[in-house]
Amino acid sequence: MNTCLPETVTGVQYSTYRIGGPIEEAYFPTTMEEALAVLQNVRQSGKKLTVLGWGSNTLIASAGIRGVTLITRKLTHVESKGENRFLFGSGVHLAKAATIAQQHSLSGAEYMIGIPGTIGGAVRMNAGALGQETATVVRYAFIYNLESGELEIWDRERLQYGYRKSAIDPSLHLVLAAELEFQPGVLADVTAMMENSVAFRKQHHPTEPNGGSVFRNPVPEMTVGRMLDEAGAKSWVEGGCRVSPLHANFIVNTGGATSLDVLRLMTRMQQTVQEQYGYHIHPENLFLGEATLEEQDLWAALSAPPPSEPAV
Repeated sequence: MNTCLPETVTGVQYSTYRIGGPIEEAYFPTTMEEALAVLQNVRQSGKKLTVLGWGSNTLIASAGIRGVTLITRKLTHVESKGENRFLFGSGVHLAKAATIAQQHSLSGAEYMIGIPGTIGGAVRMNAGALGQETATVVRYAFIYNLESGELEIWDRERLQYGYRKSAIDPSLHLVLAAELEFQPGVLADVTAMMENSVAFRKQHHPTEPNGGSVFRNPVPEMTVGRMLDEAGAKSWVEGGCRVSPLHANFIVNTGGATSLDVLRLMTRMQQTVQEQYGYHIHPENLFLGEATLEEQDLWAALSAPPPSEPAV
């Protein structure tokens, strides 16, 4: 029986940008069974569904989110599957997963220590850092198919991982859990790599409210941060937000920023890179909720593939 009851919360509480209006019907399942019950009810009711994890790499509309929002951050179960494998609920924070691997002297999760997100988000977007990425450790992902209403098990081949992307479509699929397999490591080396990652992020990443890296790097040798830095973007301000003085691929909320402020600044960043360097850069951030007409137009342009790239 579904014991997960709806709550009314705000996007400000559940987005690392600290932006977002009312989330009118939020559910916080604590087990996969509760999540499946909510999802089946949504299918039967025909209500619009939005899925939210930790709220990193996510911009929530200032007008809020209507319909049902399933927030996965309480799906935090962890189960040892033996032989260096663990089953993680999609709401397990990446720092927790990294610490569990460290405690078992396992390597492959060190990059997770500094990423403010969850297993579900990492599996969906193939999160990575330090020369590591999620694609190398995922064995299976447990995916709820919103079209069929079925729980499916996807292996690495079906996930079709690429740079910061996978075959998981957030509008059609929901990650509920994933089995990850790490490699035996040397505890001292694992710990040192994690400590260095934390120290680097403290020095080079902003501490103000932000949504993480705004755009994917088009090529490894030309990062978005470097291109925008050269273009003078660190001085750009839009309403209550600005490009971070520490890292030009971050937008920070300096106080009272709206979703429109962020989208306008993202547009300026994208257009500048296109004009000055010829690269069409894709957002890493997702935009969720009730967009105004201007926000709809801005997001459509931001998320559109270049003419040479087929739509997925």
